[in-house]
Amino acid sequence: MKKLDGFLIDELSALHSIHNIVIGIDYQGRIIIFNSATEKVFGIKADKAMGRFINDVIPGTGLMKVLKTGKSHIGRKFMVGSYLYVVNRTPIMKGTNIVGAIGVAQEITELQHLAEELEVVKELKGTLQTIFDSGNDGYMAVNNEGTIIMINSEFAELLDIPSTITAVGRHVTEIVKEPRLHVVPRTGKPHHGEIIRINGRETVVMRYPIRKDGIIMGSVCKVIFKDVGQLVALAEKINFLNKELDYYKSELERVQGARYTVDNLIGSSPVMIKLKETIRRVAQSPSTVLIRGESGTGKELLAHALHTGSPRRFKQFVKVNCAAVPENLLESELFGYREGAFTGARKGGQTGKFEQADKGTIFLDEIGDMPFAMQSKLLRVLQEKEIERLGENRPRQVDVRVVAASNRPLEDLIAEGRFRQDLYYRLNVVSIHIPPLKERMEDTVELTMHFINKFNIEFGLNVRDVEKDVRDLFYYYSWPGNVRELENIIERAFNMVDGEVICLSHLPQYMQKLGKGPRRNIDKGLPALLDQVEKEAIIETLKSTGGNKMQAARSLGISRAWLYKKMKQYGIGV
Repeated sequence: MKKLDGFLIDELSALHSIHNIVIGIDYQGRIIIFNSATEKVFGIKADKAMGRFINDVIPGTGLMKVLKTGKSHIGRKFMVGSYLYVVNRTPIMKGTNIVGAIGVAQEITELQHLAEELEVVKELKGTLQTIFDSGNDGYMAVNNEGTIIMINSEFAELLDIPSTITAVGRHVTEIVKEPRLHVVPRTGKPHHGEIIRINGRETVVMRYPIRKDGIIMGSVCKVIFKDVGQLVALAEKINFLNKELDYYKSELERVQGARYTVDNLIGSSPVMIKLKETIRRVAQSPSTVLIRGESGTGKELLAHALHTGSPRRFKQFVKVNCAAVPENLLESELFGYREGAFTGARKGGQTGKFEQADKGTIFLDEIGDMPFAMQSKLLRVLQEKEIERLGENRPRQVDVRVVAASNRPLEDLIAEGRFRQDLYYRLNVVSIHIPPLKERMEDTVELTMHFINKFNIEFGLNVRDVEKDVRDLFYYYSWPGNVRELENIIERAFNMVDGEVICLSHLPQYMQKLGKGPRRNIDKGLPALLDQVEKEAIIETLKSTGGNKMQAARSLGISRAWLYKKMKQYGIGV
């Protein structure tokens, strides 16, 4: 037997140099060859495998069965990790004696993938052939010479050809007098929506080239409409459907409340670009948001954008102005009430704003003006995610994202004892600051053109721009009323303009005075100049309103509280 082992080792030594897996065993099942490819695949060194029984090293190889039966295993498959192999196992004979067995395996993972892809291609070809033959559209394919290589029954019917077989192999001009059907292969350019006369009908077709490896091999002609009248009818139907869709969109926006997206925030300055990026990111989370900014900067618009950009956009957006609702009605407004809760309560009760906003967003504007007693109840809603209707003892679960806004520093209100610190921390999970217009003066041009376009539609005018003096004034003005003031000024100008350009004379008196006034000393620096302009605008507006602070604040586009703050800052009396 030692001679047999020596014979096998000598005969099989050459197998070490090939890339296939090769494992050889002697008549006892001991490994006598374990080539380098086998080492790599199974992660076992040859010196650890040689002389050991095959089933102890690689169980289940099938070599022992070949050794016992003398029958070969051809084309058997097995997996090692994610790789597929095919193996041939054969007995080793010396004369009539079985002296061992050998297995040779080849990785066929890529071949298997190719075979699977080929099968998919065959199925796809069959599917495409079925579609080509059974579709309602007419198809015809021609080669570079204009010879028909494929045509379906719909196209044959259009040509009054009894069978598709009679057309294949013939030149297209023998069947269709229209000479342009086979022009595409020469130019390589597709033709969309052409009207071509085929067999007395005005048809709408599209033709596009067939390419293989970048080389044009022919073209396909598809009949989109067998009659132009079909196209006209479809266009009318689409136009009607688009109008209907626009109507339902507007109705949905009206019902759900939110109308604006982040694209409605006008401005391309660095701070606005960063703000828009923040909104898009924060909109995706369920966290409570506190919006900070001066009056007129667009806090409500930002709240809309947070809702329309969020997963809650298909649910309600509910707005509550905490400063506008009387204190004795705010609780029932927010949380609702049951029937008979108080004198005059509606029969059947009423749902509150939080319930209306369930699964959606509630916007609490002017949160700093919320009565102190109500703040504790709002805090409970934020903590427990539940509300109680007025007159009820049963809590109701609500899933609402809270977005709050304030133009007043809540930290100051906390110091004054007018705002709860624990509620502040609950609201201030994510804080977003909207910069005042004076901090992004480069956006005044874009904002001006936006409002011009808006009021052109509303007024039916064709104003194109503002004159240079106005543009310069807008750039250096301090804008105490921010974007709202700019919008009011443009709207006022539209009531005065009689041409295509807004001039200084079309602006409010205080703006005209600023524009026509003497040039100020620029040595003061920009902050001082802005304060000077802001002070003069407030004084001029108060004069024009006869000291009426409400009218002056409205004209400036700011709140009355903000006007009082500025008057105090500049020492302005009435």
